[in-house]
Amino acid sequence: RRRPHAPLCRRAHRAGHSRRLSRAAAQRDRLHHGQRHAPHPGHGRVAGTGGRCPAPAGLHRARGGRTRSCRAGRSDLALHRQPGEALLECVVPWHRLDVTMPADLIEEVARVIGYEDVGMTLMTDPLPTQHRDEVVETEEKIRDILIGCGLQDTVNYALSSPENHARLLAGSAGETGPFVELANPIAVERRAMRRSLLVSVMESLQYNLRYADRLAMFEIGRVYLPENAAGPLPVEDRRLSLVLVGPRQPQSFYSTDATNEAMDFYDLKGTVETLLERLGFKPSEIEYRAAPDTASFGPRCAEIVVAGEPAGFLGEIHPQVRANFGLPAVRVNAAELRIAPLLRPAWKLDPLQPISAYPPVVEDLAFVVDESVTVRMVEAAIQAAGGTLLTDVELFDLYRGEPLAPGSKSLAFRLTYQSQEANLRDADVAKLRDRIIRRVERDTGGKLRG
Repeated sequence: RRRPHAPLCRRAHRAGHSRRLSRAAAQRDRLHHGQRHAPHPGHGRVAGTGGRCPAPAGLHRARGGRTRSCRAGRSDLALHRQPGEALLECVVPWHRLDVTMPADLIEEVARVIGYEDVGMTLMTDPLPTQHRDEVVETEEKIRDILIGCGLQDTVNYALSSPENHARLLAGSAGETGPFVELANPIAVERRAMRRSLLVSVMESLQYNLRYADRLAMFEIGRVYLPENAAGPLPVEDRRLSLVLVGPRQPQSFYSTDATNEAMDFYDLKGTVETLLERLGFKPSEIEYRAAPDTASFGPRCAEIVVAGEPAGFLGEIHPQVRANFGLPAVRVNAAELRIAPLLRPAWKLDPLQPISAYPPVVEDLAFVVDESVTVRMVEAAIQAAGGTLLTDVELFDLYRGEPLAPGSKSLAFRLTYQSQEANLRDADVAKLRDRIIRRVERDTGGKLRG
């Protein structure tokens, strides 16, 4: 006499079903009746249960902690424990696919007990040595600074075309030369890896200026230079690009077209200076040099030198380049910098300076120098002579004209003296002033303006 609840696999076989259907029925039968026919628990392993009978698992009390206080009624795991044994055994039900290892059993015990009731313990093994990535940390710092300056972080295509690079006109930021081309490009305009971030900047402006009249963006990405490679792969140089286009202030109730001027070279220069100073570079380490007349920027261009190493270019895009990309007649201020000269270890960022308990002394000095003498040269001479008592040097005036001789200019600086140990007397300030004047005369040929 056949039992009323015979296994499905036996009924399928008697009905003459196919062997595949029999296997499926057998698997279903094991899933539904696995708890009833579960074998005796084994030791020390947790197996996957996908479609199979429940697997045994073992957990040592030394690892499980407070396993004795775990009530089996609050867990759907079949727990087995013998007094005095160091092993807590359980059978994993077929539907608990999350329990695959002893660590999962520990989590189950903690869940049943209550996470808030599990005491905290220290790790028995020492923590692994933490390795810092200067490139990643510096790039994240750059992103934070530029976003704080009001720029948007963008991601552009690394694929372009030699024709778009040719629109930049040869000679700027390394856009000429061989390209890394794809064997099977998906589009003609995306068949070569870019050699300059400027081409991505212009392509992005070509699209976005259709919908907005003000854009302030930056990108951190790679350029690919095959001619500098030591092997078969190209050099992947990480760079930073910035672009400012449109009115200085966003359109609002408080700004009008008459008072809201367009962003220019000095807005871009101020943004770059803010970035470098926030990265930890001193003003004396930042230098702007007259760049060669590049076709992409034209004459309104400067080379940035950071700590004696060339870092990149910034300037106003040449009108012809702007027309090549079909942009409207607006000023396009762009910069492209290499990341390598900007690397600053995170533990050197934002150094703390002691606050003096003594008041500062502020005075102004103006020097008449030759037109060829730069502000950085005069600042370097002032700082070298001032030493630790000179805490700040700021240029606040530049004058050319009568009564100065032709080919000369006047540079006025505001100097701040402060000591960490005592109040500065008039005699102390006078010695510092004389030393600074002599150093400026010796290094730059400048004279104190009377």
